[in-house]
Amino acid sequence: MNDYYEKLMTKLRDRRLHGLTEHMLDQNHGKKLILRVTESAAFFKRFVRKPLQVGSVIPSSPFLTRAVMSKIEWDDAQYVAELGAGTGVFTRAIMRSLKPDGRILVFEIDSTLKAIIENEHPGLVVYGDAKELHRITYDNGIRQLDYVVSSLPFTVLPPVLTSSIIEAVYRCLKPGGKFIAYQYSKYMKNYFEKRFESVKTSFVLCNVPPAFVYECTKAAKKN
Repeated sequence: MNDYYEKLMTKLRDRRLHGLTEHMLDQNHGKKLILRVTESAAFFKRFVRKPLQVGSVIPSSPFLTRAVMSKIEWDDAQYVAELGAGTGVFTRAIMRSLKPDGRILVFEIDSTLKAIIENEHPGLVVYGDAKELHRITYDNGIRQLDYVVSSLPFTVLPPVLTSSIIEAVYRCLKPGGKFIAYQYSKYMKNYFEKRFESVKTSFVLCNVPPAFVYECTKAAKKN
């Protein structure tokens, strides 16, 4: 009889734990859904007001995020900069994968989007203009960056500004460092190929709109 009651109590306990786990998963799923809806609404609002700054109507999809993050060798990612962070989709992914002693410099010029990121990551400083990359890197005591990830809409930015930002990126990258940028067309392909020694392109269909991911590598030092 005692064995029967012990088994019954065990089953009831397991069911309660299972129910609690499902409840927690539902809560986490709900929080993620609310976060994505809030981010999308904020992103769309900023796009309507400042399309040249934001460049897209909604944040990057999980497919595009994975495609961009897959270009980073995390064991080699000590110092990473992110340009045009938006609502922080890439920021979140980078901070999850970055080494404990790694550092990230985040740039977002829009004050509303900047506040979203800083609210989610207390203590993280979000900088403004991406063309200040070299100065900010130097001010943070970082000699060179391993990776620079960009969501900036270069095709709609003034050419002088685009040139200034790309030059700052190239200058800050270590030899063999990578600039990873996504764009919605191949307009920038020739530009990247003229500045970087190696440019690889991949295409992500599952994004709105579909996007090209550019993996641009700065030449390594010659022996």
